[in-house]
Amino acid sequence: MRIALGAAVAALTSLALATPASAVPVTINIKTAHLNKTADEFDGDTCTGPFKGLAANKDGWHFVLPASSGSGFVSLSLTFSSPGGDVPVTITGTEAAPSTGSGWSGFIDNAGAADKHAYVITNAGWTLKAGSASAEGADQEDDFNLSHTCAGDPEETPDPEETPEPDPSTSVSATPSTPGGDLPRTGTSVTGFVTAGVVMLAIGAALLLVRRRRDIADGA
Repeated sequence: MRIALGAAVAALTSLALATPASAVPVTINIKTAHLNKTADEFDGDTCTGPFKGLAANKDGWHFVLPASSGSGFVSLSLTFSSPGGDVPVTITGTEAAPSTGSGWSGFIDNAGAADKHAYVITNAGWTLKAGSASAEGADQEDDFNLSHTCAGDPEETPDPEETPEPDPSTSVSATPSTPGGDLPRTGTSVTGFVTAGVVMLAIGAALLLVRRRRDIADGA
């Protein structure tokens, strides 16, 4: 029994020793020279593969794990700066089920039976600030590359402080005349004239009545 137990322990120990340390994913960094650039500043003209037909307001980023830096990506952790602040991006998905977030999406591509490529799409104009990856078969001193980019055009938004000047040739009169509409009012109100006329008629009638009464009294 003891011999069998000892043999089992020896077999497990041999298996553990036979498993290379490189099979455990290791965190490596992106090449420093590939940071602090927009897609347009890095390359910008390679709009092929997943970036073919990319929307004009999007940037495409292609990351590659060199053969000397491991056997495949497990995940990527990137940081982009945008007009709204820094944007953390974590890529673990596949082309069929990509990772997504506000303003970005991405996936790890199994090309040639090895997950050595990763594609990220962001809003145009973002800057790559930091990048690391978990990679199998890598050493800590290894790194990965930003291979190429496909640059779009950032969406333009009007400046809220700028108010466009009106075009005199297209200005419209503030009080256009409308057929059948009301005529403009000028002078004294018609109601005032009518009221004054009624008052004058009443006074005249009263004076006439008084005068007739006097004539009747004198004739008597």
